[in-house]
Amino acid sequence: MRKKQGFRLEQPVDQIRSGIRLIVETFRGRSLRFRRLRLTAGITAAIALSLWATVGGVFPSPASARQAHEVMSVLGNVIWGELFKPDSEPILRVQSGDLITMQTVSHEGILADQGDTVEFLTGGGIAESDILPDQLQIKAEVEKTGPGPHVITGPIYVEGAEPGDVLEIKTVSIDYRVPYGVISNRHGRGSLPGEYPENDAPIYTKVIPLDRENDIGIFKPANGLPNLDIPLKPFMGIMGVVPADPEDAVNSVPPGIYGGNIDIKLLGVGSSLYLPVQVPGALFYSGDPHCAQGNGEVALTAIECSLTPTFELTVHKDMALETPMGETEDAWIAVGLDEDLDEAMKKSVREYLRIANEEYGLTKPDALLFGSAAIDFEVSQVVDIVKGIHGVIPKEMFAPLMSGD
Repeated sequence: MRKKQGFRLEQPVDQIRSGIRLIVETFRGRSLRFRRLRLTAGITAAIALSLWATVGGVFPSPASARQAHEVMSVLGNVIWGELFKPDSEPILRVQSGDLITMQTVSHEGILADQGDTVEFLTGGGIAESDILPDQLQIKAEVEKTGPGPHVITGPIYVEGAEPGDVLEIKTVSIDYRVPYGVISNRHGRGSLPGEYPENDAPIYTKVIPLDRENDIGIFKPANGLPNLDIPLKPFMGIMGVVPADPEDAVNSVPPGIYGGNIDIKLLGVGSSLYLPVQVPGALFYSGDPHCAQGNGEVALTAIECSLTPTFELTVHKDMALETPMGETEDAWIAVGLDEDLDEAMKKSVREYLRIANEEYGLTKPDALLFGSAAIDFEVSQVVDIVKGIHGVIPKEMFAPLMSGD
């Protein structure tokens, strides 16, 4: 990660807690560039912790210090077709480190080209009693104010977040809201516009029943062939902060430096997405819930299904990013976004070079050679106007660079 000069925390308890965490990270060898800084900060915090204990001080644990919030997908908490703007009124204010359990609603099944929602879903084998009431209410009562299809929940104001900071969105858990999803291909869209749907049909769409006990989606071929199982790997297609330029928010489809419709399937439970904060409070939002997606998302959609994710939102004052960056337990995710897929690839490779250099000390010329032999660059999606490439950078590969000083 790119770090700013210095090390600053707002609260004494946070400094102690962060120092302990940094000691752990130091011994894990997570970052070469700031190993000495973290060790110094960690020792300082450990001394402070001992002094606090000596004088009988009491401090909260990280788990007890943070607050848990719940956001419902009710009228007033969602918009349809666009992103939130800098002047959008937040529906909730939280502290850095707080947990937010957020209901999200899939747009598939309620779009105009799918007809009556109840008829569409029951025709796909879904019991009417299983249809999410929020979908029906949003279709009936929420104005679609932008050209995008997505229903977005938010925005959430994170105290202390300012432009130049980084907001970390960690996906702690994801729960299913309904036993169904939908896959769609529309005329003029997808990876083969003009070829599919066949016969110039406006839409080809299919309801996917979910076997949540076995974590599979049931794909029913149209010509009577046996059903196919799709492993469910839920993640949020849209996680973002409000863009500084309101023009970037008029359509929910294209992603940008603010995140948004990134559609990277690796950003599931346990992952973190790091976004450069664009406006005070960050104004976090989420939507476009997916149950499963193939890289490329070639038809147009994933298995779109309503989900309830729980996020941990953390403001980083000691980071600086110019583009979104992802992280899983095992890998960094170098994100490249551009309307031109070739340019998206270049941006992803440049971001990989930055990570290899700043995290592990590898020179960029060496990192380029190493990446050519060892790093996979994958197409996130080609259907969102702004296309995405992500490089998957295994941390274990760089472990030899983390031994020693």
